[in-house]
Amino acid sequence: MTDLDEDLRIALAAFAARPRVLVALDFDGTLAPFVTDPLKARALPGGLEALRAAAALTGVTTALASGRDLATLAALTGIGPDDGITLIGSHGAQISGGSQAGPEPAAGTPLLDDAAAARLATVRDELEAIRTRYPAVRLELKPSAVVIHTRGVEPAVAAAATQAAHEVGERLTGVHVMPGKEVVELTVLEADKGSALLALARESGSDATLYVGDDVTDERAFAALDPLSGDLPIKVGDGNTVAAQRIANPESVVELLNLFVESRRLSG
Repeated sequence: MTDLDEDLRIALAAFAARPRVLVALDFDGTLAPFVTDPLKARALPGGLEALRAAAALTGVTTALASGRDLATLAALTGIGPDDGITLIGSHGAQISGGSQAGPEPAAGTPLLDDAAAARLATVRDELEAIRTRYPAVRLELKPSAVVIHTRGVEPAVAAAATQAAHEVGERLTGVHVMPGKEVVELTVLEADKGSALLALARESGSDATLYVGDDVTDERAFAALDPLSGDLPIKVGDGNTVAAQRIANPESVVELLNLFVESRRLSG
């Protein structure tokens, strides 16, 4: 291994040796490099293969935890029900894979009640008005949120659109602002990746959780974990973080997954 320092390799080996573990990752900026068009994002070669290899190991639960909605996350990754990988979408508001570890409703039950649906419609109208003023920005519609994307947009325009989106979220009751890297998400459900990961860890009986992410929205997940109890939160790239470990880029994430699989096989 070249990009993973010795302390991280030691911590990963200790994590891999635990009886039951949860291995979870963000998608954009973590398993997949950032691209201007969010719908063209793809995992780096070997990344999903390594995650599937981890999912096949005894005592290992795996998950992708993303701000993407479930349908988009499944389409971009090709992960289906037979892969044994739980998909956590919309920052924890949606859970796939038959898991009960989150607020995803039972089949046939709407994700949003009437009041939340009305709030979402208002958010959509407000952000559409912002896009009309700043046509270079892009909107992403989710089942419980609307996102403004400013990647590749001229900085002054991006800053103005971002500020306008924050003002909408601050003005509307029951709407939560989730800033990220060149995105602002306004959601009408209160959910976060940390709560979803803790619930999935409980459900799967995991002794410890590894979570890898790169964005501001991943900090809630890092903060929910406890390195003193064996959890392993890992930040990808630069920036302030509460994560205990850091790696350089998505290429390092693929290395990390392969090293985990190798260590787990050796420890078994």
